[in-house]
Amino acid sequence: MPTLSAPRLLTFLVSAVLIGLAVASLYMRIPVVGRSVVAHRQWFFIGAYALLALGVTTRSL
Repeated sequence: MPTLSAPRLLTFLVSAVLIGLAVASLYMRIPVVGRSVVAHRQWFFIGAYALLALGVTTRSL
């Protein structure tokens, strides 16, 4: 069983930005990356969760 630890600040912030973009695309238009976020919103959610899970289980991420 791997030991769990808090993710690094950068890992947490990148995960929060990915979730924020996905949620924001539900309610508003995002000017620059809006089309790709809307087209792949589910993968933004999955990627953010996977990144956060990796950050919790590994020390280097």
